Amino acid sequence: MVRSAVQVCVRTRPTSLFAHQELGISPEERTVDVNIKKNPAMGVVNNIRENFHYKFDKIMHNSSQDTVYHECVSEVVRSVAQGYNGTVLVYGQTGAGKTYTMSGGTGNYKTRGSIPRALQEIFAEVNSRPDQAYTVKLSYLEIYNEALYDLLAPAGVVTDGSNDLQIIEDSKGGISVKGLTLVVAGSEE
Repeated sequence: MVRSAVQVCVRTRPTSLFAHQELGISPEERTVDVNIKKNPAMGVVNNIRENFHYKFDKIMHNSSQDTVYHECVSEVVRSVAQGYNGTVLVYGQTGAGKTYTMSGGTGNYKTRGSIPRALQEIFAEVNSRPDQAYTVKLSYLEIYNEALYDLLAPAGVVTDGSNDLQIIEDSKGGISVKGLTLVVAGSEE
């Protein structure tokens, strides 16, 4: 079972324009420090805070897809196999690498993302228990600019965010998305 109900993992991806002066990242201490220089145009009396310190459950700094999966996702998948609900939420600005982290690269097997790795782990677990019957159902939802997109919608169905997908709560307090495609998967393919 997952150690905590919610864990926050940060994946950083340094680029040639990475803000080294403004950001201090310490994966060992699981912290991110943000340092914003005061603007001299604000005058002599400038009480704007310059330094911010954040602590997370895990920080993946320039880490491989495999490391991200094993450090942040695998435990959730194992809990799902034990009958618990599990969610992996990826959040960040456009171009930050969310799709790459979740779906992966198409170039080679090593760069596959968390979704194909999770499916592989789920079906390995199902196949290791031939004495039990399992039904694996999948949905794939993107929320972008407050619009819901069904990424498994049948071919020809327009998923422009203006469809009839609605987030609803049932009488037991469970949350689901009305109208979201749910497919039965017999294998990881």
